[in-house]
Amino acid sequence: MERFQEVSRRLDRLRAAMAQKGYAAVVIAGNTEFQQKGYIRYFADWRLYGGGAQMVVTQRDEPILFLGLGAQAEWAKELSAVPDTRAVRDRIAAVVDVLRERTVPGDRIGVVGLNAILPHGEALRLAEGVAPREVEDATEMVEAFWAILSANDLADVEAAHNRVALVFDAFRDAIRPGRSERAVVADAIRVAVQQGCLEGVIHLNNDRRSGTRPATDRAFGQDDITKMFMEFLTPEGYLIELGGCFSFRPPGAEWKRKFDLVAHAIEEAMAATRPGMIADDVVQTIRRTYERAGVDIVGRRLWDFHGQGMHSLLRPFGMPASTDPIRENTMINIHPGLLTADDLGISATSNYIVTPGGGVPLGQFRHQWHVIG
Repeated sequence: MERFQEVSRRLDRLRAAMAQKGYAAVVIAGNTEFQQKGYIRYFADWRLYGGGAQMVVTQRDEPILFLGLGAQAEWAKELSAVPDTRAVRDRIAAVVDVLRERTVPGDRIGVVGLNAILPHGEALRLAEGVAPREVEDATEMVEAFWAILSANDLADVEAAHNRVALVFDAFRDAIRPGRSERAVVADAIRVAVQQGCLEGVIHLNNDRRSGTRPATDRAFGQDDITKMFMEFLTPEGYLIELGGCFSFRPPGAEWKRKFDLVAHAIEEAMAATRPGMIADDVVQTIRRTYERAGVDIVGRRLWDFHGQGMHSLLRPFGMPASTDPIRENTMINIHPGLLTADDLGISATSNYIVTPGGGVPLGQFRHQWHVIG
């Protein structure tokens, strides 16, 4: 199957990186949190839906995926891209046994997710169990290549984006005065589930300032200005973010000016996200766009953009002085993070692919203020 062939190519890249770093083996860690399941999905084509997992990769042997006892492991044996998928009571003990069998004392073993995913106690057991082999974090080794999308990956992220765009449209179509926030969000999440997006959030804000919150029983009012942010994990394995602004009347001049400024800054940032640039180049492009508009910048709430993929937050991070490189065929999510004296928060975020000509938006999604008739 083509998706398994893609996983095989990913493992080839991993083994090349392992050889360059001098690793005899790599352990890939994962669990079910948004930011901690992507490595297993990337290298095993398996969506973790309960507990944790470790995967062992060496240069010569077939990889092994370790899951806990239960139905998940039984399904993964049939459906994952790793034929040797094992259900075990103690994953770390099983990993240690394989590493001691497949490596020799003095070998270096890299752990992807050692400092951010693997619990401290499990990390200690792993290091002690394989001693005198050396265990070290190998996360950056994988981060250096996994966000660069192949032709198959590019097709998948386009499909993933289009799924979440349908959820966005469902929210827009469901919102109207008198309906509760929870009822509207429920209508949108129903579409998400129909699209196979089984994990995600939709958060709202009806205040002036930035930031969003979970839906409540509050009813939408005729004079509301609603800012919405959504993020869903798609069947393709990619996390997709979208955000927008909604009202039942055309926005006033103050709101329109701010929204137009943010949308223009995103367009300028798209043009600047070219291979060979660094993150700060794009950050300064956004800042100059604000300064030319004559607004008073008073601070920063968050980064201006970030990489997006099977984890929601990847490099490059759009922060001042960041030297993270901009690389071709990576997905980024742009949402300017500057705070201005008007104290108006705008929700406008979407996904782009970096090309030599700048950022190219996925799908047909465009930033516009949505006036609900």
